[in-house]
Amino acid sequence: MPNHEHHLAPKPNLWGSCRLSIAFSVFLASVHMALLRDNLGIALLCMSKPSGNLTCEPNDAIVPTLPWLNLKQNCEFEWDSATRGRILGAFLYGYISTTMVGGFIANNYGAKVPFMIAVYGNIIIHLMVPSAALMHTELFFACRFLQGMFAGLLAGPFFQLFSAWMSEDEASILLSFGFSGYAFGTIMIYPLSGALCGSNFNGFGGWPLIFYIPAMISSLFILYWHRYLYDVPDNHPYITPEEHEYLLQNVGISDEPSVIPWLSIFTSMPFIAYILCYSAFLWNVFTMMNIMPMFLQTMLGIRTSESGYLYCIPFILTFLTRNFNATTYPIVKHFSGLSQTVCRKIYCCFGCLMVITSLLSIIYEENITKLHIMVAISINLALGDFAYSGGFFPTLLDLAPNYSGLLSGISTFIAFLVASPSSVVNSIIIEQNTKEEWNTVLWIIVASFAFIMFFYLIFGSAKLQLWSIAKVEMEIPEPGTFRSTIYTASKNMSVLRPSHIF
Repeated sequence: MPNHEHHLAPKPNLWGSCRLSIAFSVFLASVHMALLRDNLGIALLCMSKPSGNLTCEPNDAIVPTLPWLNLKQNCEFEWDSATRGRILGAFLYGYISTTMVGGFIANNYGAKVPFMIAVYGNIIIHLMVPSAALMHTELFFACRFLQGMFAGLLAGPFFQLFSAWMSEDEASILLSFGFSGYAFGTIMIYPLSGALCGSNFNGFGGWPLIFYIPAMISSLFILYWHRYLYDVPDNHPYITPEEHEYLLQNVGISDEPSVIPWLSIFTSMPFIAYILCYSAFLWNVFTMMNIMPMFLQTMLGIRTSESGYLYCIPFILTFLTRNFNATTYPIVKHFSGLSQTVCRKIYCCFGCLMVITSLLSIIYEENITKLHIMVAISINLALGDFAYSGGFFPTLLDLAPNYSGLLSGISTFIAFLVASPSSVVNSIIIEQNTKEEWNTVLWIIVASFAFIMFFYLIFGSAKLQLWSIAKVEMEIPEPGTFRSTIYTASKNMSVLRPSHIF
């Protein structure tokens, strides 16, 4: 193993660095994804007639779409629970169809190409959704499906970007900060959607604004991505010589095998454990985002506007938790003296226990109150995020940094394939909106988290996998003492992966 201890470049400040600009680009992309994906749960409550004896929230305001369409105001779409569940799942069906495509493109041609295609396509299709909904329900479904296809292209580029820009000691901070954009975007979109549902600005407003406004906000991010998003350090025009030298020495990617080791990838128990955890995590999050707002409406009688404000509370706490993990995980690992693998397992098990405990408190409580349900959901999402941001999710860069984009595409494809039917399955179960039906929905999550907790405890790992490098040493230590052999990715990618297309 080459000796990297001599003549190491000093670590440049993170603030104002290109490393931070890349992490911020991923943060904005995560916000963009949340704004254009998570608004539908509130939008459907605003668009469709409520279930049971609940009353509608009328709004006489209109937003012009296409002049020949018959406009519908709030609560005029006659969609039953199954139809709403199918529409909610449309985005996810499209998402899983392109995640591996995005990973393949990012792995071979750089991350910026699929990244920019994804954000442009997602925004354009999102602006077409209100007109599609007025034309036909199936056209509405098709637009959401296309949105998901464009969004799926982002799965691979996220990790591919980090693999070239993130040193070992900054991994937790930058990775958690970048992906905390999902929680931040959800914090924005829930109260915003609730407010837009009841908006009336000189006769203009109502449910279509729930689609138009987030798309307009996301379009502002494009300016930043054009200026500061680059695949690798060699392509970045604003990088300083000091930062370039630091990355050259600390973010190496070892030589890849001449042929992608497909058999080793799909038989790797740590990677399988990662996929199972990711699948269970997504099923839980999709249930909390898409189905639980209906619980607030049907079981507790909470109005759509109030639901939007209440539901952002758990995501505010999740955003804080994710960044808390980012800053404290390196400290905990350092002072505990535990290995990377052991620390990740502890965080993962703690998060799983919090999810299980929070849902059991709902299941065994007959008289659910507003305070109880909001505390339980907050614990579920915020403390449960320890399993995600502090547990299994960052380990993908530890297992195989050479194939981070490809493995991200594969794992996201499988995880979303498993979790995407959650909205449909839950909507079928919740046919009469009884407490017993809701308990069944929650028991599914409890059982899955109990399983993955023990599975990850046994098979989870944060060690570099032998199959991911061409020349392996006799012993592969934990990340922190060895991550790669030589840094060649930047120079190779600057030739093979042009970043100035967009």
